[in-house]
Order: sequence, then C-alpha cells, then structure tokens
Amino acid sequence: MKIIFTIFAFTISVFATNLSEQTTTLSNVNVDKKEATISIGKLSIGQSGIIVNTDAKENKLIICYATIVSSENNSSLVKFNFKEIIEQHAMPTTKLLPKNGDTFVLNHLYKNSMIIAPNFKALSETKKLYPNINFLDTDLFGAYLKINNTPAPTKEDILTFAHKNDLGSIFVIVNDKINIVDSVSFAVIDSIPLTTDDKTSSSPFHTNVEDIKVSTFSFFELKSIGEYHSYYKKLLGLKDGK
Repeated sequence: MKIIFTIFAFTISVFATNLSEQTTTLSNVNVDKKEATISIGKLSIGQSGIIVNTDAKENKLIICYATIVSSENNSSLVKFNFKEIIEQHAMPTTKLLPKNGDTFVLNHLYKNSMIIAPNFKALSETKKLYPNINFLDTDLFGAYLKINNTPAPTKEDILTFAHKNDLGSIFVIVNDKINIVDSVSFAVIDSIPLTTDDKTSSSPFHTNVEDIKVSTFSFFELKSIGEYHSYYKKLLGLKDGK
C-alpha cells in the first residue's frame, strides 16, 4: 500500500498544474483597461492567456495578452499586456480594448513547448512525463542561437524564439526539477521533481548543434553559460530550495 500511495502522490504532484486551455469571460474590467477578473481560481502567478473580442460573428480578434497577478479559490485577477501581441497568424489582431464579456483563453499554446535540459536523459524523461505536449526539437533553438552568435541565451532570446515558433511554455530542467516557464511572463508556474542517473550537463543545453560562438566583433557577450545549473537558476530567478 505504501508503494502504491507513493506512486499515486508522485503522479498528482507531476500533473498538479493544468496545462490545458481553459476558456472563460472577463468581468470587472477596470476603467483604465489594465486589469479584469476571471472566474477560474487557484492559478499560478504568471500564467498567461489571450483576450479575444467575440463581437464579430465571423472573425475572432485577439486584443492582447493577459497574465495572472493574483488568484483566489474561485477567481483570479488578470493584468493586460499590450506590448507584445502574440504571433498567431491564423487570427487577425486589433486595436480594440478589453471589455466585460470578452473571452479569456488561459494557457493559450501551452501545449506547444520546448525543453532546455542538461543532458539527453533529462530531456527524454521529461517527454515521457508529458506525452500530450508538443515539444519542438531543441536543435532548432540551438541553430537559432548559432545563427545569432549567442552561446549564452538570455531571457529575451528564449522569449523571442518562443514567440516566433508559437510556443506557450518552456520546460527548463535545473537541479533535478522541471521548471515550467510561461513564455509571456517568463514566470515559473510550476516545478516538478525529476531525478535521473545522469548528472552530466552540456553548454548551453543538450543539443546536437555544435560550436555556438559569439561573433568575432562582439566584446560584451558571454562566451559560454559557465556551469549549466547555476546559469539557468539565476536566469529563472530561482531561490535555494526551489
């Protein structure tokens, strides 16, 4: 019974965060059009989604992003983000502002992700835990960094690549944990234990793309990430024990 309970508890912890899209409507949109309330509670700070204006019968228009800034048992407060409209070519964008009754799509594109891992074992084990996530081949990110002469990816590098490839989340393995990162807020929305027997690490992460170097004419870019876990721990703003 103890073994069964341990396996069950581990399964619950692994899938604690619901990464599926959820749809609800906005209410209590404040007068300055910066925040609103949604009727979904118990969410992680930094989870994101899109606001969709549904007035048009034929076309649904994306208005902006929104991220969770606080969450109670049955409701959450979202803050609008107009700076970076999502690169979703199948839906047109607009200059309309959010209003009560507009649609909020939580976890938009979360099913599209990529994995930043120290080694192949960590990468493959993560894929096994999340069979329903479409993980982009990390070699594509490696090639992107090589083309841009960036051996030490910054927050902006990761977010830009994620947006160009319609990735809603990024899975970053640091110190035996899978950190699920929102690709809009760059917040860690969940951390899942991951223990493997391979403790090796690659730079800047596990990829078959080799010789990612800075430009000959660059004097200020990092030439390498240094120690893998320390670099991504600092990049994600992780504290000791998290």
